[in-house]
Amino acid sequence: MNLSRQISLNGEPLGSVHPSIVIRNIDPGAASENVQSAGRMNGTGSRITGSAWEPRDVTVTYAIDIPKKQLTERREVFDSVCAWARKKGWLTVSFMPFKRLYVDKTEIGSMGDAFEWTNEFTITFKAYNVPFFQDEIPVVVTKTSVSGGSHSINVKGNAPGVLDVSFKNTSGGSCADVAFTIGGKTLTFTGVNLANNAVLSVTHGTDDLLKAYVGTTSVYDKLTGGDDLYTDPGVNTVTLSASAAGTLTMTSYGRYV
Repeated sequence: MNLSRQISLNGEPLGSVHPSIVIRNIDPGAASENVQSAGRMNGTGSRITGSAWEPRDVTVTYAIDIPKKQLTERREVFDSVCAWARKKGWLTVSFMPFKRLYVDKTEIGSMGDAFEWTNEFTITFKAYNVPFFQDEIPVVVTKTSVSGGSHSINVKGNAPGVLDVSFKNTSGGSCADVAFTIGGKTLTFTGVNLANNAVLSVTHGTDDLLKAYVGTTSVYDKLTGGDDLYTDPGVNTVTLSASAAGTLTMTSYGRYV
């Protein structure tokens, strides 16, 4: 069936599961920030003590356009949709082009009475680790022959994020130490001893946890300082400090509430 709106999981559209599927509604949800506060001692106003972003729910409601007396066929379509939905992976919706959300969990409602042909069915996709839609295509800024200085990257979107960085030693010798500073917090890698043309990579997986490698070897044990490279929308400045010259690459995926 030709659908005016579509939702896909890992590149597979819901509408491709069976031609009888009719999508009634897609709600991309919104990221919600839970802010903790405490009252001021003077009795006026409050002060923020902490905050955290809650998991995001994306819901899709669909119907099965098969006559009510064909109960077996209707149930088979429902089961096929359940199999399609029960996967982790990247979720996209047709009216949010070039953006995607990583789904960690799926909740599927009951079919109810298969004879009720007007029934609608709901699937809820839940994003726990990163409750934001993200750009599929990142912003990448590269600076060559640098060992220090401040370097800017324009982060897209309207939500907080994290920055991936890499440093390739091109000095011809060894590079013992590398440090990255952003937002007043510094990640220092001491004793990584990058050989010429070796690359220190600081990345984030779909779980949003920081990882640090030289080649395929983790160097997380050589890290001290701030817990991550956090960004805000707009221009962010990264300060590099390295014991030898090389190529700095900064990569950012815009995030959206």
